[in-house]
Formats: sequence, structure tokens, C-alpha cells
Amino acid sequence: TTPTATVTMSNEAKIPEDNMTPTEREQWLRERGVLIETVNDRREAESILSGTTDSRPLNIVEQVQRLSINNDDVSGEGIKFVYIPHDTSQPISTINLPKRLVDALGPAGDIIPTYVKAFFADGKSIDETLFKDQAGKQNLLSGDIEKFAAASSKDNQDKSSPANPAAKLTSAAITNAAAGGSVETFPLVRPSSTNNHRGVSIYLDEVGLLKHLPNNKRASTLAQQCGFVPAPNFYGDVFVGRVLSKNSLHNIDIEKEDIIDSTKEWLRRAPHENTAWQQTLNEVTGRKGEVQPNHAGTEGVAVQVESKDGDKGCSYTWIQNGEEVELTVHLSKKVGEGQKVNKAMIKVAFQLQKITVKYDKETVLEVKVYSKLDVDGCTWTLDKGNLVVTGEKASEGEIWPRLELSG
Repeated sequence: TTPTATVTMSNEAKIPEDNMTPTEREQWLRERGVLIETVNDRREAESILSGTTDSRPLNIVEQVQRLSINNDDVSGEGIKFVYIPHDTSQPISTINLPKRLVDALGPAGDIIPTYVKAFFADGKSIDETLFKDQAGKQNLLSGDIEKFAAASSKDNQDKSSPANPAAKLTSAAITNAAAGGSVETFPLVRPSSTNNHRGVSIYLDEVGLLKHLPNNKRASTLAQQCGFVPAPNFYGDVFVGRVLSKNSLHNIDIEKEDIIDSTKEWLRRAPHENTAWQQTLNEVTGRKGEVQPNHAGTEGVAVQVESKDGDKGCSYTWIQNGEEVELTVHLSKKVGEGQKVNKAMIKVAFQLQKITVKYDKETVLEVKVYSKLDVDGCTWTLDKGNLVVTGEKASEGEIWPRLELSG
């Protein structure tokens, strides 16, 4: 069976010999951190996790449900990893990768994505407009746009391959492609000789952004502790696992104390480890690298937006940080050259997820923002003909992927 593989290789991997058989090459890749999930692997996992409750290990959904009932860690034989709910009122917990699954799908390779995939098969709808916006920027799904585009072609029996794969996507195809759960692995620290060949990763819903899942502040804080600044956004509940790459890559235990306690050695060393890895990558590729892409409106770089209503509306720029979003509306261009903006004619209305600006009773700007505002904390002021609107974010620390709810 031809496997599908997502490459997550450690920096110690070398190119295999060309005379390897397909089986030997697959084993070689597994031992060096390439996630390979074959049809047989999926069938084996489904077989183990099917049947009666008494004869099989708990699946990931059942483990999380049991946490909500008992408010305590799920125990069991196997490999321990960590569950971080987006809801900060819920505890971070240690859960279990069942031994039967480890024995069946291992010992080589990271099999946590295979186990947690079902958790992300929640049936929630996907924002097609947001997908195309993000896919066009190549800032989503770790370059896996083609997977969703291929699903769209199959559904529509369309054999064409446009230059932009996102162009042929439909909401139905995106939803179908992610229906069984889609997992993204975000490396917090990669295995290397300087950390005893131990790597730690976050496993998240690959399309959580498209589902408008809530921001996971604790996951973002964890990534920031590992040297990712500004902190990346993670949407919805996530999991954290650990691998050991010495001899062959395989899962090893990590517990909630390893996540919560900032004095743990792996956390203290993570920023240095990531900097060293990035420097090595830069040297190998011969180009300047970044730990992560900048978010729109961050790093002091304002985003320019032209009026959508021609002469009736106003152009503006916007910028953001984790606490607020600021719009600078060019009212001076609206009133005309040589005319002074009359502050008394300005009316700004803040709603939970919308900002409306009127001048002389005429609406010049209406923006449905990406996420919720704290209306009581929103303000505006006039600065030399420019209206400066400051919207306080309801979720502190959240960086929006864009200003508007839909493109």
C-alpha cells in the first residue's frame, strides 16, 4: 500500500540509499521522524479502537470526556502526553496513548497524530472565504493546500490543475477533506544532540482557524516560553507530546508538570535550541530564515485598506497587538482639501463585533471585525484630520489573522 507521509524529520537525518526496498525506505523514514500513515495503519488503529468498551482502550474523545466528569487525569498503561483545553477554567491534564496502539503502530514513529485525529473530527463548518484568504498567502496548513484542492477536484471530477490550487476549492470539499480530523504538528523544540535527542510538539486542529475555534492562550504562552515571539496563535484544544530520536524516533512520556513548571530544563533550554536550529537551517539553505511568519498588522507595520464605497467611504490603516486593534481613518480626505474636520460631526459606534463610523450623519466606515471587542474599553480621538479608533480586544493576547470577519 502506498503510504501518505508528512515530513517532520529531525536535523540529524541523512538521505537514504537509493537501493533500499520500499519497505526498508519506509522503516528508515519512520526511524528518523517522518510521519507515515498507511491505509493498513489506519485500519489497525480503527480495529483496536473499535468494539466494546471492555475489550478496547479508551479513544481520545472518551479520555477527554472522562476528564470533564472526574476532573482528574486519565490513567492507563502506555505513553503519557498532555491535553491543554482552550478554556482556561479547565485544567491541563496528563492523558494516555494506549499501549495496544503503541505496540500495533510502533515502535518507530510519532503516532500521537494518528490517535488524536478523531478528536478534531468535530463536524464544525469551515469558513471558505477565510481559507482562500489564508491559502493565498501560503500561511496556512503548512503548505498542505494541495490536499484540499485535490479533494475538490475529486468531488467535481475536475482534472485541471490551476496555478493557484486554492482557486478550485469549495466549502464542501474543504469540509469533507477535514471530516475525519486533520492534525498539524507544531514543533516546540526539535530533537538534537544538545537536548538528548528529545523533541516536544503541539498537536492541533489543522483547520481550527477556519472553524473560528477560540484562541488557546495557554498553548500560545507555552510557545512563547520556547522562544516564539510574537507568540503564534493556536485555535481550540491542543495536545503536547514528546519524542526521542536516538536510534529510532518514538514517543516517550511527557506530563502536565513538564508543561506547567517553567523551571523544567527542556523549557529553559528551548529558546536557545530553537535559535541554534534556525541558524543551522539558514546556513544550510543559504537564506535568512524566520522562526515564524509575521501576523498582519503586527511588528509596527500598518495595513492599508482602501474604501469599498468609493467617494462615500474612507480609506484607513490598521495595526494590532495582543490587547487592542487601532484603525486610523482618513477623514481629512472625506471633507475635502482645505476643509477642517468637525469633531462634533463624528459619531463612532462600537458593538461586540462591529465598528461603525459616521461623519455628518453619513456612514463612512463599517467594519465587522474578526473577533469580539470589549465595548467598554473602546475609544476614539481626532488627530490632525485623522480619526484614530481604538478597539480593545475581548480576548487579551489574541492576534487576529486579519481585521475583518470575512474577506
